[in-house]
Amino acid sequence: MYFYRTMVTIFIIFLWNLHVHAQDDQHICNTTFPSHIWEEKFQELISNYMADSAGRNTTASYTIPVIFHIIHSGEDVGTYPNITLGQIMSQIEVLNQDFSGNAYNIADYPEKAFVQWAANQALPTTHKDANGRVKIANFDIQFCLATKDPMGNILSEPGINRINHLSKGWPDPTIFSTQMTFRTYLDNIVKPQSIWDVTKYMNVWITDKSDLLMSGGVSTVPPLSTLPGIPNTATDKTDGIWCYTKSIGSYALYPSGDYFSSNIDGRTLTHEVGHYVGLRHIWGDVDCGNDFCADTPPAAGQNGGNPNYPHNVGSCLEPSNHPDGEMFMNFMDYTLGASKYMFTTDQMIRAQTAMANSPFRNQLGTHDLCTASSSTATFEFIHKPSIYPNPTSGDVTINLSGQTIKRVDIYQQIGIYIQSYDTAVFSVAHLASGIYFILVQTDQGVFRLRLIKV
Repeated sequence: MYFYRTMVTIFIIFLWNLHVHAQDDQHICNTTFPSHIWEEKFQELISNYMADSAGRNTTASYTIPVIFHIIHSGEDVGTYPNITLGQIMSQIEVLNQDFSGNAYNIADYPEKAFVQWAANQALPTTHKDANGRVKIANFDIQFCLATKDPMGNILSEPGINRINHLSKGWPDPTIFSTQMTFRTYLDNIVKPQSIWDVTKYMNVWITDKSDLLMSGGVSTVPPLSTLPGIPNTATDKTDGIWCYTKSIGSYALYPSGDYFSSNIDGRTLTHEVGHYVGLRHIWGDVDCGNDFCADTPPAAGQNGGNPNYPHNVGSCLEPSNHPDGEMFMNFMDYTLGASKYMFTTDQMIRAQTAMANSPFRNQLGTHDLCTASSSTATFEFIHKPSIYPNPTSGDVTINLSGQTIKRVDIYQQIGIYIQSYDTAVFSVAHLASGIYFILVQTDQGVFRLRLIKV
């Protein structure tokens, strides 16, 4: 009997661990949207945006300064959860790929995907690509690591504010085992005591968490007014995003980081930033619900794992998603990161509307927070290493400007990791001709260089 009870216990623990690992590998989101009154107001703003943009073939371009508040308990930089700048940089790389319509796995989009859906819905040509598929949209939104703090001082590490919760007298984030208590902790303690001006920065808090907590991220949605009468879910003390530290960054781009698994590719934050600019879950948060985007087929619910196209054909009837099924590859679903690679044009319109109208979004990128002053000799990028000869067909040398080399990582232009070196002189003769990115880690920072192989 004792042996039987022991084996049952071990089996239950195994299943629980498997469940927890599955939840963290595929992003589970805790973002909630405000009431229908908010959506009605947002739809009015979308209509105004569409009327104002009629006849124009371009969208406004935005560059959003990001500050990552890295919450730790005194660990050295590079010891979890006090992760490195390199891991943060890999996350920014993913965001910029995903929001520009250039996801690393964009080639996975099936040749005839959602062609019938686009035809059935009579989508305008602006919403379709040359194959007649639902178009993968470029949001014209990019992200940069903020170089200055709210006082105008140059940050020693761009985009990073390291916070020891013990020094602050905050509770350990891993003690909260329910979504409600953890969000209360974030909204009542962490955010109000560390937030930077929400009209100037996109605030992202990253922490460790309890294994009992299923959520990997949560975001506020764009407030539409600072006046009473329009329900919002954020204030200037709570606006921003939280993510589980081990979901931040890309294993492929920065394999030496701290990740939940090698599947992590930065799509948790891509999803949450989608909410930050006004996007809803692809299934509308109810069975066959409405995400208010005509170019996304309805879905019976959230999807997980790595589905194959077409998926769940006929799962919704009004309107029918037959024969193309559900858009599981959309960043606003819950599938694994490797299965996701697209936003749509209607989602882009929502994001552009939020950026133009929300009082916490419409000033982002207008305060010169991503360019260091040329007179600041202490800023680490003033002494950025260089690479020569460039272009090259063989050996290359990195000029370190007096710094000490730690690691050199080589990536394809699309973000795929190739190999690493621990020396400033190495050969690329074996690489195919093309453009490569070189991530150089020194004792003074992490630097991204561009190399042309001929």
